[in-house]
Amino acid sequence: MEASDGREALRNAGLAIIAVGVVLAGLVYGRTFLVPLAISILVWNLLEAMIQRFASVRLGSFQVPKWLAAILGIAVVLLGLYLVVSILLSQVDAVTLAWPRYVERLQTIVGDLTQWLGAEQSAKLREAFAKIDLTQRLPGAFASAQSFIVTLLLILAYVGFLFVESGYMTQKIVAMFPDQTRAQEARKVLNDVSDSVRRYISVKTGVSALTGVSCYIVMRWLGIDFAATWALLIFFLNFIPNIGSIVGVSLPALVALVQFDTLGPFVLVVLCLTAINLVIGSVLEPMLMGKTLNMSPFAIILSLAFWGTIWGIIGMFLSVPIMVLVMIICAHVPGWRWVAILLSKDGNIDEPPGRASAS
Repeated sequence: MEASDGREALRNAGLAIIAVGVVLAGLVYGRTFLVPLAISILVWNLLEAMIQRFASVRLGSFQVPKWLAAILGIAVVLLGLYLVVSILLSQVDAVTLAWPRYVERLQTIVGDLTQWLGAEQSAKLREAFAKIDLTQRLPGAFASAQSFIVTLLLILAYVGFLFVESGYMTQKIVAMFPDQTRAQEARKVLNDVSDSVRRYISVKTGVSALTGVSCYIVMRWLGIDFAATWALLIFFLNFIPNIGSIVGVSLPALVALVQFDTLGPFVLVVLCLTAINLVIGSVLEPMLMGKTLNMSPFAIILSLAFWGTIWGIIGMFLSVPIMVLVMIICAHVPGWRWVAILLSKDGNIDEPPGRASAS
């Protein structure tokens, strides 16, 4: 009997290892299909959150109807996409014109470091900078832009179909469970997942927009080149935990270093942008999130590393929403509750993330 139980346990362990391998292979080799789908699901959740917010607006006895709220939500999403594309396209010529000046300034900085690096190392760095030619990389950038546009159109198509199907999503999932008790549990899990993910996306989008706008004002005040582009990059990087804020501050700081002949603007950019990220990220965001992100910081870093390895930079953007999703689902499945406890910050998963903050 014991030998039979041992063989059964070994067989189950082998099947589990095979299943994990199949899932990992599917995530890696199915990246082209899965990444646009995951982004479209997040955009759709953001759209649904905005529609709900518009639909809850009251002006006296008038309440915004659902159809008008849907139009306003779609208009906001399209406007955001238009602003992103227009900002990026408007900066291409400016970057090309400014690049020789930046290279010259970098060579000057390297020359000033000769006394620390030595003449030989300084010469090597100058030679490396001289070989950098942005114009040679434009064809590759153009091809990447074409791929980006195709992916963007695919995401918009996915979002459109998800928006059409959303009215039947709950009905179809509940229909999978003939038993009424299990159907109600499935409906509750689905509602908790949707509410928590939408709350996270909406709050994170608002906080990231505030961070980007604040940094843009500071950079325009200091006269940093391509302030709109850096603000847009800061907005997107703010979705990446911990690392995103550091990179978002570092890039415009490096531009300030090579743009100006003094270190004053560089120091001001670092201090001001760091202060903005700390105040908004460490004070305002936790107040708005409540317990939405009641997750272990170590688990967040592991999730960031895992999805970054699997899906690259896009995986880093998606790491926290995916982790929120996994945590909520595991919290409602008795056999996987221990996973939610491990992922949580303090082990308290009695209330779904996002609901606790409302109480």
